[in-house]
Amino acid sequence: MVKNLIWNDIKQNRLSSAATIFFMAVSAMLLSLAMLLAWGLLGAIDGLMERAEVPDYMQMHGGDVDITALSGFAGDHGEIREWQVCGFLNLDNSRIVLGGRSLADSTQDNGLCLQGEKFDFLLDMENKKPEVLPGEVYVPACYRLRYDLRAGDSMEIGDRRLRIAGFLRDGQMNSMMASSKRFLVHADDYEAVKTGGNAREEYLIEFLLRREADTAAFGAAYAAAGLPANGPAITKALVRMMNALSDGTMICVIFLLGIVVLLISMLCIRFLLLLQMERDRREVGMLKALGIGKREIRKLYFAKYLLFSGCGALAGLTAAFLLKVPLARQLQELYGIRDGGLRSEAMALVAVVAVEGILLLTIGRTLKKMEKLSVLEALFSGTAASGSDRVGLIGFVAAACTLLVLIPRNLYTTMSDSGFVTYMGIGNSEIRMDVRQSERIDGVTDRIAQALGLDARVERYAVLRTKACPVLLEEGGTAILTVETGDHGIFPVSCLEGELPEGPGEMALSAMNAEELGAGVGSTLRLLEHGKTVDYRVCGIYSDITNGGKTAKACSAGEGLPAQWSVLYVSLEEGTASEFWMEQYREMGADVIALEAYVKETYGQTLGQILLASRVAAGIGMMVIVIVVALFMRLLVERNRHAISLHKALGFTGADLRRAWFLRGIVPVAVGICAGLAGGNLLGEALCGVVLKSFGADSFRFVTDWTGMLAGITGILAGPAVLAVLAGISEISQVKACECCMGRD
Repeated sequence: MVKNLIWNDIKQNRLSSAATIFFMAVSAMLLSLAMLLAWGLLGAIDGLMERAEVPDYMQMHGGDVDITALSGFAGDHGEIREWQVCGFLNLDNSRIVLGGRSLADSTQDNGLCLQGEKFDFLLDMENKKPEVLPGEVYVPACYRLRYDLRAGDSMEIGDRRLRIAGFLRDGQMNSMMASSKRFLVHADDYEAVKTGGNAREEYLIEFLLRREADTAAFGAAYAAAGLPANGPAITKALVRMMNALSDGTMICVIFLLGIVVLLISMLCIRFLLLLQMERDRREVGMLKALGIGKREIRKLYFAKYLLFSGCGALAGLTAAFLLKVPLARQLQELYGIRDGGLRSEAMALVAVVAVEGILLLTIGRTLKKMEKLSVLEALFSGTAASGSDRVGLIGFVAAACTLLVLIPRNLYTTMSDSGFVTYMGIGNSEIRMDVRQSERIDGVTDRIAQALGLDARVERYAVLRTKACPVLLEEGGTAILTVETGDHGIFPVSCLEGELPEGPGEMALSAMNAEELGAGVGSTLRLLEHGKTVDYRVCGIYSDITNGGKTAKACSAGEGLPAQWSVLYVSLEEGTASEFWMEQYREMGADVIALEAYVKETYGQTLGQILLASRVAAGIGMMVIVIVVALFMRLLVERNRHAISLHKALGFTGADLRRAWFLRGIVPVAVGICAGLAGGNLLGEALCGVVLKSFGADSFRFVTDWTGMLAGITGILAGPAVLAVLAGISEISQVKACECCMGRD
């Protein structure tokens, strides 16, 4: 009997039943998709790092390596399980051609290497160690996507040509946020390029530590021992974070969209339930009059929504698995799939159960209100919200859908804008020049700086050198602080607190470093220089998402320490041919690139994922606004059928009534879209700020492409909303003037 009652009710209310299942399915889909992608990404990253046996601590070094000193250090530290020194043949980017495309404008340090002997293995696309033959090369997987490469294409290094035999996953340098990329070659080709004068050899000094070892303490001990350290130090935790952040932003956006859609679904399902209860009030009153208990009536309603929930959960979970395939394509390309992992599927199922549980709880609370009605109230009074409330709901949903479309799109335009460098700890110049991992960093930097000072085409420039400075911790021990020294007033970054250093003894910290060190403006940091402690006052805190978000800025620090790398920022005089100018300075030993291109190359993976997420959001926003507007306009027309019939009897034409009802529907849509546009920047900035703060970018502000955004909102939301209103009020044509004389319930 219960089955028959439920089935008959569904047939009589097909539209509202379908809408309820839709909202349950979309909410379940988005949040389960976020879980699938999040746990899939983390599992794939962990799986790749385990198979590749990524070192716990790696020191890059340009210069000679004292193997005896390293061996002695390893013998004195029992926390070291294994260690090795790997060669890295750093290539001149201007002499590299991949598949017919020059890498002269690449910001990456591209180099040749051999397979790791003990650990730090480079894996092919099957996550196995490839066998490389003479004349062959394995190229980083991220370059296959970027340069549209295929096996059989060629790689040229000067006058030497290598055949691309396949592509590799690098547990350490997979992400474009990592500044270096390794190409795997045979030992014969490595030696040939090395002796050919087209590259300089550097070293990766790598350590595997025991599980209980403190990586920070180990790094401090390495620095204190005075071992080779002419280059950045990388930890396993930093590698994992860079991999997760570069591809995790899209997942955070999808999760935020899922929360917004869940709120919309809770509200819409509640309204649909109230409408259903109003339609059924006579039947409910009769059931109560016949002595059927309130709980039995509630169970009858709840059984129907439990069925809807099951259908929505199944449809949402199925859609999430289908959408995972295109959305996770890049993740699979870069990291592969972890064997035998069911964690992501389990978490997706947990998310679906949680979503459906929240929606059913909302339904249960609404149904309890029905139990408080007496028999007479159930027979003769309505329980549904007023028509004005339903019109207000249309406006709210339009505003929420605008947020769905606006937030990921604004995040994309912000991160792809040249001004985004202010959140990277970089001043907004025109051109960036990098001098990295060379025994002659200071010499090359000085020569370029001298040329810039004499170049009439240069408007202004800044020279910044980065050093690894030991800092004493309050709780004891030391840590390594990456300090960028030079004049920071030429291309300043925006400080969250305080100001940038203007003289000796002052230092600004990145937001993440300040939090980790427990330092604020006015605090004192004690650096070790020449065996003595030197005090620096923290003068400011700024946003930074480079180097894992952990940097510092000073006018001078680490006197006597070698520069790990140098960066020169340049703005040219108006009218200067920048491409020709950059080509000239590349010949002086620096990697030169326009800053806008630098941002897009560094965060290209992330930007691609956010753009994909914004398209998913646009599609969902369009579906939600169409369904809600069409459904509730149809319900409003149905509820006011008697009034519409009366107007027709009084002489109003169908066209007159459709115009009036069209305005009644489109006005709240327009108001909602405008409210969404107005609030999108404020609320969107707050939500995206939470995501980007994990990078180290604090005090986040949107950069909005108003022309493109307004055109997009019009095409994605306003246009479909107009069609939905017209579809919703089309029933007016079927209302006859005589219906008002036939009585009404």
